[in-house]
Amino acid sequence: MLDEALIGAPLDRAHVVAIVLHGRNQDPAFMREHVVERLALPDVAYVAPAAPERSWYPASFMAPSGDNEPQLSRALARIARIAGELARPHAVIGFSQGACLACEHVYRQRGQACALIAFTGGLIGPPGTTWRLGDELAGMPALVSGGLADPWVPAERMRATAAALVGVGARVVTKFFDGGDHAVRDAEIAAARALLVEIGA
Repeated sequence: MLDEALIGAPLDRAHVVAIVLHGRNQDPAFMREHVVERLALPDVAYVAPAAPERSWYPASFMAPSGDNEPQLSRALARIARIAGELARPHAVIGFSQGACLACEHVYRQRGQACALIAFTGGLIGPPGTTWRLGDELAGMPALVSGGLADPWVPAERMRATAAALVGVGARVVTKFFDGGDHAVRDAEIAAARALLVEIGA
């Protein structure tokens, strides 16, 4: 039985289920206001966990790996548990730190998710991290988007994340924008809505 917050359609009547992951110093209410309500998809059920003390892990997502342990491993295990309890294909949607966690969950779980939407986030690891090639995510749609001058998530890492996802077979759409606004733009919401409709909303 899920013990996380639920938003949107009831699980048993939803056409699509999505796990939504908030950013640092945020909570599920942020995702409700800034993502779920703007998507306006009544047939989607959103599972919205809250991070302990409003943070999934303590350091930058590009810090040395040990700097984020054991919190990162605990967060990933929790998302994997939620996904397992859903017992059905699911999308994963995240913003900022939550988008980084979403990317890492989808990449590590190798096909458990049916879609990824990463608003201003990327795969976790220090500079110089390399990612495998394969076909584990063959055909999975993904959106990677954000600002080219974002102060927290370098555009280079977002581009590298998109390339890494393509490298394991995902169908990736990227949306990059001038400026450094750390927010979810209307154009990103529109692209995310189109992706969710594509997979069945």
